[in-house]
Amino acid sequence: MYNYTPYELELAQINEKRALRNNVTKLGVLFILYDLIFMYFSRQIFVYGYYAISTRSLNFNAVKINEFLQSRYDIINSSAFSMSFSCFVIVLSLIFVVVTARLMGIRVLSSVKISKQNIRIGLMAYPIGLLVNTILTSVTSIITKLFKESGTTIPTADFSVDKASAAAIIMTILYLVVIAPISEEIVFRGLVLRTLSPYSKKNAIIISALLFALMHKNIPQAVGAFAIGIIFAAVDTKANSIVPSIIMHSLNNMLPCLVNINSSVKSTAITIIYNFLVYAIVLVGITILLLKGRQLLSLKEETESETSSLTERKKRIEIFLNPVILIYIAILLYSLIANIIAAN
Repeated sequence: MYNYTPYELELAQINEKRALRNNVTKLGVLFILYDLIFMYFSRQIFVYGYYAISTRSLNFNAVKINEFLQSRYDIINSSAFSMSFSCFVIVLSLIFVVVTARLMGIRVLSSVKISKQNIRIGLMAYPIGLLVNTILTSVTSIITKLFKESGTTIPTADFSVDKASAAAIIMTILYLVVIAPISEEIVFRGLVLRTLSPYSKKNAIIISALLFALMHKNIPQAVGAFAIGIIFAAVDTKANSIVPSIIMHSLNNMLPCLVNINSSVKSTAITIIYNFLVYAIVLVGITILLLKGRQLLSLKEETESETSSLTERKKRIEIFLNPVILIYIAILLYSLIANIIAAN
């Protein structure tokens, strides 16, 4: 740690505090744009594009477009269509985020560093993530069931496939196993860790997990997402790349994807395969956690090598009490609470 003179320390603290505040504000702005603007415009572009392709004409009249969508109610409410819609929206929103971040001076895609070492780290850490997620999912499902029995419904996401068409299965796999993991890791790990890790790795990990959890906008998913988000971010910090968490996230979504597909197929074979994989991977996760857990997740070495003029407390205040970040968290909490109210 560099030994500052009193004057140098004061000047360094002012400069670092200003830089940290600016970067956290940029993050908050990007997340608000992503959630409220980019997602909205992506949805609108898809709807207008679908109308134009279907009717071979352009029309921006909301009433006529709604009438057209109502006439195709069965198609629009199919799993194949909804998954296609989700794929388009999240990819286009990601493009908007990456371009806007670049204009703000943040090269978010530079955090995607592909190497054999990072792939190996992702594969090794995945069973630990599944172990934690399985435990928390079991606990939250019990709590959710108790609430339901008392008359309160706690909503959760539903990606079940209503009709076992090839298109529905392919689009469900594409969204849950490929597009969603890559996009969410670039936004919630790449963007946050890239921007905040130079100031505080631990705080960057926590805020990335918190935003990732609240982004799901339902309590059952949020609980597991926060815990597994900590693991994702810690592993990425060790690897200095988001490739490990992309692999972990993709594999983590693969098993629920089997359940979603099986909701329509109703195959005993898929059920057996799913149960076998969960138990086997959880056992592997316990073994790896005991043997390699500290090596994979510990940040002691990295934290000690950091040079900073600000205390951890001051950095936490700048990050977690930033007005723009607080506004974004309030938006997410509002959506979460609104979903609970709507479900009851």
